[in-house]
Amino acid sequence: MKFEIQKEVLIHAVGVVIKAISPKVSVPILSGLKITATSKEIIFVGSNNDISIQKTVPLEENGDEKAKVHEEGSVVLNAKFLSELVRKLPKDDISFTVEKNNVTKIKSGMSVFSLNGFPAEEYPKLPEIEGEADFTFSAGDLNSIVKQTAFAAATSELRPILTGINLNLKDGLKAIVTDSHRLAIKELKLAGEDRNVTIPAKALIELSKVFEDQEEQVEVILKDTQALFKSHNLLFYSRLLDGTFPEVSRLLPTTFNTTLKVDRKGLSAALNRCSLIESKNKVVVLEVKDKQAVLTVSSPEVGQIEEYLEDFEIEGKDIKIAFSYKFTQDALSAFEDEKVQFQFVEALRPFIIKGEKCDSVTQLVLPVRT
Repeated sequence: MKFEIQKEVLIHAVGVVIKAISPKVSVPILSGLKITATSKEIIFVGSNNDISIQKTVPLEENGDEKAKVHEEGSVVLNAKFLSELVRKLPKDDISFTVEKNNVTKIKSGMSVFSLNGFPAEEYPKLPEIEGEADFTFSAGDLNSIVKQTAFAAATSELRPILTGINLNLKDGLKAIVTDSHRLAIKELKLAGEDRNVTIPAKALIELSKVFEDQEEQVEVILKDTQALFKSHNLLFYSRLLDGTFPEVSRLLPTTFNTTLKVDRKGLSAALNRCSLIESKNKVVVLEVKDKQAVLTVSSPEVGQIEEYLEDFEIEGKDIKIAFSYKFTQDALSAFEDEKVQFQFVEALRPFIIKGEKCDSVTQLVLPVRT
């Protein structure tokens, strides 16, 4: 195999596929990325147990020559070393030549590197997924799902299904995430056949980092154990999580006794100051009483902080409720509205956070018993 490629094109391609390569692998070849050169394109592939990414670089696009192939072939090279190397090469034109025993010479200007490669035929094959897209959304929609829900996914593997984002396609797409202490829901108006799958949150987080154009359309094909996300010159494969995602609709209250509408940035700043006291359970108490809303956090070792909220409106009964200020901060980060609404039932019932104008996002936080 022998080809030449532009430095920036190579940096981008390697940067995309390396997201699928784990720092610790049980099989040495999985520490590498596979490069295949053909008469029409150069294909880069990275893979681990959860995701696989294929990035295709056409030799020419829109009249711009990106690469030139002199001899077709393929090789697997150490991904970490290659990623660090290509950024430090001195010239914009880089050549790759695979010699005997997969030794690969990389040349840029007067710099020449010889890397020991792996045989490409030993690299795991990508899943075979074909057919029509189950639905299509934009990269911007994907980023919204990740930003507004992924933080609520469980980090423990005790219940693997809770480490994922549940995509429920029925009369639109509903993305649901819960770690059993909080719940995040994002709704999108999309068309497609009814489907219900759960994809690892880490996979969708990595996928969301790939796109520069937020308008780029992404086709999603769902099979028994895999999901394929297709866009321009990109294939992104993710395994689906086994098991049934919990039914969360029963957790959402439908009637409320107290509503607090408050400035989002002001509340976030107040919670941030409350976090200065590292209470054992990161718990803050909110008391709505006598037309006042006060946040209190205390620690026997440090002391107490009281934050009297400004720019708020109250409807309904007085309430005193304790909750995690970290979970609440995470929930607030999902909104861009100037004001948010906290909807309470009672002190020991979950409460809802919604944007003043945006109704596509719902956050639910469980209170803490004190």
